Amino acid sequence: MRLPLRRTGNAALREYLHSPELIRLAIVLGVVVSMIFYEKVQLTTGGAIVPAYLAISLPHPLLIISTLAAGIAAWCVTHVWLPKRKILYGRRKFDVELLVGLGFVAIGTLAAGLTGSYSPMLLSLSGIGFLIPGIIAHDMGRQGPKRTLQAIAATTAILALIVYVLEEVLLLIQAVPQSDSTLLASVLGYPREFIIVGVLASVALGMLIFEKLDLRAGGFVTGGYLALVGPRWTELAFALVSAVITYVIVVHLLMPRLLLFGRRKLATMILVAALVTWSGEVAVMRLTDESFVPWRGLTVVTLMVPALLANDAQRQGWEKTLWGSALAGVGAYGLTNLVAAAAVLLGWFQ
Repeated sequence: MRLPLRRTGNAALREYLHSPELIRLAIVLGVVVSMIFYEKVQLTTGGAIVPAYLAISLPHPLLIISTLAAGIAAWCVTHVWLPKRKILYGRRKFDVELLVGLGFVAIGTLAAGLTGSYSPMLLSLSGIGFLIPGIIAHDMGRQGPKRTLQAIAATTAILALIVYVLEEVLLLIQAVPQSDSTLLASVLGYPREFIIVGVLASVALGMLIFEKLDLRAGGFVTGGYLALVGPRWTELAFALVSAVITYVIVVHLLMPRLLLFGRRKLATMILVAALVTWSGEVAVMRLTDESFVPWRGLTVVTLMVPALLANDAQRQGWEKTLWGSALAGVGAYGLTNLVAAAAVLLGWFQ
């Protein structure tokens, strides 16, 4: 059966249920709420950004149900079925959890394609994040499915209320700008319909690079998105400068004065990177009269990539991080374009 893949023009990467500005605020506040919740009750929320993703997707309950179902399924595979056949621990177990979660995301996209209702490569972009099912499965393995789902439900409810109030306030004061900044740029490293392939390649390559070369790639998904924006050097420069500024603030200003490690450190990296990147984006847009919007259309990833790069740089140094992210980016670029070319030859994509 032919999958109805098709180009959709320069449309928004994801049909957001809220404005990009509100989504970013939700992500930042979600990290804060998740960390406060963890400090108070010692329960993790399936990843610091999970409650925010779920909260902004409440108008589409099916997206939430499918994401949680994928997380539970990934937990069943990695913590119930697989341990009977293979011993997994540490980073390798986390790698497998992410891959299995991504596998269920891919199955969902293909199933949607077979129904003809959605373009398969775009369905997951309308969902709630590529890696979230794997992250949820990871936390379920640490504290159990019931406690994890309870933590997710509590923090998501809090975030949903905050998002609703913020949206009403922004609409009341008419603070939501009307622009095309949610549209992807016209020059990309590979067709945007294949972003899920780029992310899959990035995760797999990141694992391989770490295992063989002991190099971290600046986060599991970073390589896939660096490959996407790679043809535009200004995008790469913006991400790198934002990452360096984030690194300096967290490592040289905050860490000597605050007790930051593990989840606290990563959450701090995300919060600082969000502030740095968002401020930088506003400044650049004003200076260029909005002719240049850094990482146009990638609302959340724009904030996350600098944080992930800075976090890995703190762990292994900048030289190793740049090498790791470059290898993952180049590899994801090549593999994704090969898959796209094969899809064209087979008549699955045009």
